[in-house]
Amino acid sequence: LHRNVALKFMHSHLAELPWARERFLLEAEITGRLDHPGIVPVHGLGMTDAQRPFYAMRFIRGETFDLAIHRYHHPLTQQSARDRTLEFRGLLARFISVCNTLAYAHNCGIVHRDVKPDNIMLGRYAETLVVDWGLALAVDRDEKAKRSGEATLMPNSGSQAGGSSGGPAGTPAYMAPEQARDCDNIDRHADIYSLGVVLYKILCGQLPYKDASSPLQMMELLQRGNFPPPRDVQPTISPALEAICLRAMATQPERRYDTALELAADLENWLAD
Repeated sequence: LHRNVALKFMHSHLAELPWARERFLLEAEITGRLDHPGIVPVHGLGMTDAQRPFYAMRFIRGETFDLAIHRYHHPLTQQSARDRTLEFRGLLARFISVCNTLAYAHNCGIVHRDVKPDNIMLGRYAETLVVDWGLALAVDRDEKAKRSGEATLMPNSGSQAGGSSGGPAGTPAYMAPEQARDCDNIDRHADIYSLGVVLYKILCGQLPYKDASSPLQMMELLQRGNFPPPRDVQPTISPALEAICLRAMATQPERRYDTALELAADLENWLAD
């Protein structure tokens, strides 16, 4: 069809490992079956002559959300207060799009497990796409998810790869406390915590546990929820935005937002004054 696509291949040194192949095929299937404007479309799955799996997906021209957040907090040129406000509100609008995308996935019974700004792509025409579903996990849906009207996504590929990878799965700086303890027995609230960390970085320009001296200390701080509130880092942050962020990052899952849509709604209400 004479169009550019992105090709994702298995690493050659993993292609012979059955669990790695199952995980790769599961990622391709989950990404391909999640039908939402905020998820990159998959065009096809193939195999090289050496039996190395790959899949083709839309080629995204743009930048990562992490780069956009960094540029906001470290501008190369002096900006007016008006331009700063517009840029900040634009970041929140992008973040709300991510919340809506993950809410759709959660209603289908899929938890991403690696939500972070580097896994969010911003296209040149306001596209906001959640990418890299390589750690995605199919979970049991509760009644709220079932009432959404979305069908349960029950992957056929990699039926044995949906669970543990031998330890905590995800990026430690964005990982929910329960995800760090037991990467299998989690639900959508783990992604909501990760969304809270992304919001924290939007507000503060840094991660909540950036001063941890080692991964072990960061895990200890994570379990206690011992991080500086956003207004301790940036006193000009709105108290309402701080409250939204802290609720999303509550140590106990039941104290967080119940759905990503509720988190998005509070941010939309704040943007609407």
